[in-house]
Amino acid sequence: MALDSKPAAAVAPTPSPSAARIGSVDALRGLVIALMVFVNDLAAAPHAPAWLKHTGADADAMTLPDVVFPAFLFMAGVSIPLAFTRALAEGRSRAQLLGKVLGRTFGLLVMGVVMVNGEDYDPWSRALWMTLAFLAMGAAFGVVPAEPGRARNVLRTARALGAVALVGLLLVYRTAEGRALVLGPLFDGADTVWLRHSWWGILGLIGWAYLVASLVFLAVGRRREWLVGAVGVLALFYVAEQAPVAAQLAGRPWLAWAAPALHLLGTVLGAVGNHVGFGSTLGSQAAVTVAGCCLGSILTDRSEVQRPAARICWALGFAVGLFFVGWLLDAPYGISKIRGTPAWCLYSAAATTVAWAALYWLMDLRGVTGWARLVRPAGSNPLLAYLLHPLFWLLIGLAGPRVTAVVQCYVNPAWPAAIAVLGSLVVAFLVVQATGWIARAGFRLKV
Repeated sequence: MALDSKPAAAVAPTPSPSAARIGSVDALRGLVIALMVFVNDLAAAPHAPAWLKHTGADADAMTLPDVVFPAFLFMAGVSIPLAFTRALAEGRSRAQLLGKVLGRTFGLLVMGVVMVNGEDYDPWSRALWMTLAFLAMGAAFGVVPAEPGRARNVLRTARALGAVALVGLLLVYRTAEGRALVLGPLFDGADTVWLRHSWWGILGLIGWAYLVASLVFLAVGRRREWLVGAVGVLALFYVAEQAPVAAQLAGRPWLAWAAPALHLLGTVLGAVGNHVGFGSTLGSQAAVTVAGCCLGSILTDRSEVQRPAARICWALGFAVGLFFVGWLLDAPYGISKIRGTPAWCLYSAAATTVAWAALYWLMDLRGVTGWARLVRPAGSNPLLAYLLHPLFWLLIGLAGPRVTAVVQCYVNPAWPAAIAVLGSLVVAFLVVQATGWIARAGFRLKV
């Protein structure tokens, strides 16, 4: 027997290039989170450059900050085929994945509602209530290691205590009017005395889009022609919301036989629209996440698109298609982040696709990866990075307005706008690095 020969069972399989982790995905996700922290921080500077501030509700335009949120929705979609394909290969059923999707959606909705309501909390220090709520959410949604040991026991206990603390904080919540809480209505209304979902918050919007995209992927799998079609259908939800399609169809003579069903459909859509945007949240924003699924489907180890050049060509062609459909819907509905128009969503998805193709060429093909260390911690632990920024300012706020003014002096309009930009860049860098430090200490946040 040759000296270098081994029994077949002892030879470790060599992973194929397609099975290796694609660094550009994590890097782009981290870059998006870092940009999100940066633009959110810079929003406190009234004299910041216009292209670094969100556009208004009536504007027919978009700036860099307006692309950040849909870019994160897109990257969430990219992760769905990668995670689901791996889970199915490990033997998990679609029913198990559905349960995980529903649990994750619920967690995101809860966190979104907490953050939205924290803005209106008044009777006692808002900073204190929100700080405790953030800490409770962090403990309740912390990742428990699978390996037995002290860390597992500590984090399991922390999760239980965090969940209890979060429920307690929600139960003592009062609106700004200060009326007593008797487990009042959950949803918006004149008599609301407790939690209000309002616009669900960023995390809530991510939760709804993730739910729709996950259901679509569980239904059609990696069939990209179906996924691409779903992007178009979801974008048309916005069109349907602008015109009462169900009512119009019910008035067609040749559809008289279906009038009761169409009337019921219109009633259901109206009821859903009272609590979540049918056209924007469940439609065009979810379309961005499904568009991310389309890209993610070519990155799995079971995809027939394996050659790097083929992946780049497919991504660029997909971006052109997204841009073209966005252009078709631009004229009738305009570009608006606030209204969630299809053109804003599809243009953003196209831009994110091109950004991924550029990073894929730079990192995965050319091997230029050193710069990604600056943003990789946020890409590996995005939820923690997102929550650390407001938590930082809440803790500063507890120290008093004078301390807050000193720490946030860089947004003073008396100083040049470049100082505000530089200060927010420093804050974003510190948040991302703090995310990495906390992760190295053994704590990750995931719903």
